Amino acid sequence: MNTKIARIVPAALLAAGVVLSGPVALAAPQHGTSSAASVVDHRSSGKKGPYSSKGACESAGRYGHYKSYRCSYEHYKWWLYYYTS
Repeated sequence: MNTKIARIVPAALLAAGVVLSGPVALAAPQHGTSSAASVVDHRSSGKKGPYSSKGACESAGRYGHYKSYRCSYEHYKWWLYYYTS
């Protein structure tokens, strides 16, 4: 009977470990799925706002030291789209 218990206990511990580590393994970040270029692109462009007027948006673009920018009127608000590199 002791050999039967000796076989069941490790199997039960293994099953418990798999069940308990399952959500942790799924929530772990996936390294290597994004390229370095996509990170640089994400950092070098963006959207700021909203601004109350087109003038305020353009002023923010001029003084933001961006390589290029544009102001767009969306959903009754002005948004600044910029690119820095």
